[in-house]
Amino acid sequence: MSRTTEVVRFRPTDPTELLAVMDELATARSGWVNLQAVVGDEEAPAPDAQPGRAGVFAWLSSRGPEVPVASWVPGPTTRKGGHEPDSLGIQHAAGPRAAGTLASSGLPVPSTWRRVADHPRRGLVMELPDGVPPSVVLEWTFPAMNILAGARLPDTWVAIVHRR
Repeated sequence: MSRTTEVVRFRPTDPTELLAVMDELATARSGWVNLQAVVGDEEAPAPDAQPGRAGVFAWLSSRGPEVPVASWVPGPTTRKGGHEPDSLGIQHAAGPRAAGTLASSGLPVPSTWRRVADHPRRGLVMELPDGVPPSVVLEWTFPAMNILAGARLPDTWVAIVHRR
């Protein structure tokens, strides 16, 4: 099975094109999307680029990327015809207990979302209940990423769309 990637530029204030792609992936139950703000004069990252941290010893760090990276994955179809749960993860440099940081900032993880991990390097990972539309995911994700970044992120973003 071949995999393709594409870059979608968008603004959180108008994610129409991104939502169309996410709806398509949710229907196909295949692929995933990585989201990141474009900070400074950066160009869009290469489709297969990993979120990085500057410096020779960055891999020794126990923190995630300074500019948070979110990954939304629709759960794949199972052999029995159902599907696994969708998931949302956010890598960040905000330190341990991101869920607590978000809650104390007035944006708790929704009570129906199951927290799978909350690790300083691997990030905050949640399993979503069936039927959560991509628009709801984004409505929570963009403010969460601003909080975890510790600053207001710019209005220019990229989505790296991976299709299987």
